[in-house]
Amino acid sequence: MTACANETWVIRWNRSDDFNGEGVNWKKWQLNPEHFSGWRWDNHRNVEVQGGHLKISIREIAHQTTTSTHDGKHPTRFTSGMLKSFAKGSEGYYEARIKGAAVFPGVSPAFWLFSSIDDTILKPGGVRYCEIDIVELTQRNSHHQSNEQITDHNLHVILSNGKRGIMGREWRRPHHETFREFQATQFRAPFDPRDDFHTYGCRVGKKEIIWFVDGVEVGRKANTFWHRPMNVALSLGLRAPFVTWKNNQLIPNQDLKAENFPTSMLVDYIRVWELQDFPEKID
Repeated sequence: MTACANETWVIRWNRSDDFNGEGVNWKKWQLNPEHFSGWRWDNHRNVEVQGGHLKISIREIAHQTTTSTHDGKHPTRFTSGMLKSFAKGSEGYYEARIKGAAVFPGVSPAFWLFSSIDDTILKPGGVRYCEIDIVELTQRNSHHQSNEQITDHNLHVILSNGKRGIMGREWRRPHHETFREFQATQFRAPFDPRDDFHTYGCRVGKKEIIWFVDGVEVGRKANTFWHRPMNVALSLGLRAPFVTWKNNQLIPNQDLKAENFPTSMLVDYIRVWELQDFPEKID
């Protein structure tokens, strides 16, 4: 991990794992996490521990067993896997050693933190949801200019606009031109993340969020909204051209031919440390 002098960190094993056992510890990780938009998880088939590594796969399912996404409206040909911790936290240092999936473009290995959505928060500007993407790999939809080397380190938030329920959600997404400066970080790595393992970390402080790749800082943002308790997640999400973004959700592309599936990401370890007296700023 990346630490400063005179700091004492404590590892939190309820959100950390070496994946050295015979299988996934389903008392620590949720076997059936909720689905998201065009992503559907099947951890029974797509998550396993193999040779001291967590292996998450995404596969095309047979046409006759094509299933619907969580909203029941958009059939999908793919299932994937996701580890989501039962335990939650906010401030701390988060790190995982990951090898990306071979398919590009089309899938994105991700290590991230996210809270539940609380639509009972009615005070305008109140935080209903927060998400910290520690890293998302191979998200681009083309090979243009070595796009497979781009790593993304972003922030998402839902604020309340004062209305009740879903109509009261004000999404602030990192790639919207209004919020890009405050929520989006793009780093072009000097390596292809599909070829080998690399370490991706994030220090979440009271005032700053700082991202690291192989121990080197690659970006930092002010921590304005990201203080809610968050679950830790590792996932292999479907990306363009197999899904498109429409009406605030990912819509599966049912017609595109899929090659080289199944494909898998590997995780050597995931670590979460906490520090009692978190410094306000790191110089």
